[in-house]
Amino acid sequence: MGMNRNMDGILIVDKPEGITSLDVAREMKRRFGVKKAGHVGTLDPFATGVLPIVINEGTKLVPFLGEGPKEYEVTLKLGEETTTDDWTGQVVTSRPWEGVLPEKIEAVVRTFLGKIRQIPPMFSAVKIAGRPLYRLARKGIEVERKEREVEIYGVQTEGIDLPLVHLKVSCSKGTYVRALGRDIGRKIGSGAHLLRLRRTRSGPFTLGEAISWERIKEFSDPSLLFPWLISLKAALPSLPEVVGDEHLLRKVRLGRKMMVQDLSLQDLPAFEKGECLKICSLKEELVAVLRSEMRGVDIRRANPEAVAFRPLRIFQPQKG
Repeated sequence: MGMNRNMDGILIVDKPEGITSLDVAREMKRRFGVKKAGHVGTLDPFATGVLPIVINEGTKLVPFLGEGPKEYEVTLKLGEETTTDDWTGQVVTSRPWEGVLPEKIEAVVRTFLGKIRQIPPMFSAVKIAGRPLYRLARKGIEVERKEREVEIYGVQTEGIDLPLVHLKVSCSKGTYVRALGRDIGRKIGSGAHLLRLRRTRSGPFTLGEAISWERIKEFSDPSLLFPWLISLKAALPSLPEVVGDEHLLRKVRLGRKMMVQDLSLQDLPAFEKGECLKICSLKEELVAVLRSEMRGVDIRRANPEAVAFRPLRIFQPQKG
């Protein structure tokens, strides 16, 4: 089968429970002869749902992905806190949940809207002095963790079936939903941990585009994945786009800066100074991600010798 050089882009996998995000990337390499694969944003082994897997040239997209909001479906179990803030850990405190009023739960949940401060769970991938916290946690070492500010854009109580509470959460990158569950439980007064965590969106990517793990495991030929593969160009929907002619693309592929005189001014989108743009070929292939050195509106008046863009990441053209 050989290496699959033509498979470049992003595959949105619906990760099942019980495997790590790294397992998914490794299996993609093993099963399909993919040279490079990685994941964007880690999902805990017990969590399921949207896991973007970047493949081959797609791995160069990582710095430009993962900034958008994440959305989750969460099931919280009141009454017990655990070492991991989810059902896989040992129970450390038990308090009664009977008699907690649904109105109180809904009111408490609403207080978590907006910017909040979180202490990451001990079992997390945050590094302290270069060592991931979960390695220390497995040895039973408790470490002082720094609070961090995150933002909860939306949190709704979808259903209450005590001791279970079903929530929908939309939050910023870096939010620990397990810590959110733990803190909601503490504020309710009963303690809580996560029973279920399912990511339904990560930035622009949703479950609607995802391929199930079961389906992937039925395939051995990489070409069967193409219907789900998001191309390099489609992977950055929010970036303004410039289409380049052969002369311009040759410069870009060599990693050279683009001067104002290199550009065809009638086709330029609007952009700010320091913003990232994508430059594509006439054949709709992503050639590079650029950084603008000036605002789009200033380019017309600029010195022809001035630098307009610098390439940040250059993508290899597809063979064949």
